Amino acid sequence: MSVSIGVVALQGAFTEHVFMLQRLVEVSHCFEIRSSKDIDPTTTQLDGIILPGGESTAMGTLLGRDPALRDFLRSWVQQGKPIWGTCAGLILLSDAVAPAGNGDDGRVRIGGLHVTTLRNAFGRQSASFEAPVLLRELLPSVGDAAADGSLFPGVFIRAPIIERVDTDGGVQVLATVEGCLDGDTVARDVVVAVRQGNMLGSSFHPELTSDPRFHLFFINICLQAKKAG
Repeated sequence: MSVSIGVVALQGAFTEHVFMLQRLVEVSHCFEIRSSKDIDPTTTQLDGIILPGGESTAMGTLLGRDPALRDFLRSWVQQGKPIWGTCAGLILLSDAVAPAGNGDDGRVRIGGLHVTTLRNAFGRQSASFEAPVLLRELLPSVGDAAADGSLFPGVFIRAPIIERVDTDGGVQVLATVEGCLDGDTVARDVVVAVRQGNMLGSSFHPELTSDPRFHLFFINICLQAKKAG
């Protein structure tokens, strides 16, 4: 069995996600979703959706200009279908975002992921960094990429963190990283990836690495949902 994955291509690192998916035999088809015209709910074969990193405010504004696509994505989430948001995509999926007043309100977010996300948690673009992410749940093994199965190469670019998690709402912490938040002087462990049912959110960019394990993890979620039918 294989899956078809759509990557929302409004803005940001959607091309890198497509390139990663094209490497994987479990993906029979992947395509860019640039507008609601690329989706026909009655005929489009689609097993999972990826919301890439980029500028969450810009992406939210573009979604606001295409209410049919926004509503399709909200309906997708409400139906419990597989979706993964990375960085800005995580912000769009989050039920709450801090700090407020940056244009990321309920009119332009998709929501459904029961977390509070803190934007630009580590600071501006110049504070972007790479660091090993500690996995709470092991990812699929892929050759040398799983030499240390408890770690994943994290690429953080103006990254958010997941500040609050609603465990009663079914949210499971998947990964943390040790980092120094903007304004802090001491590093601490912060949550950077979660799962809630068929929803996946990560504040870092697996598509900018050569390690396909997070993509395979999401594909396995899609396969399980497809089998459950």
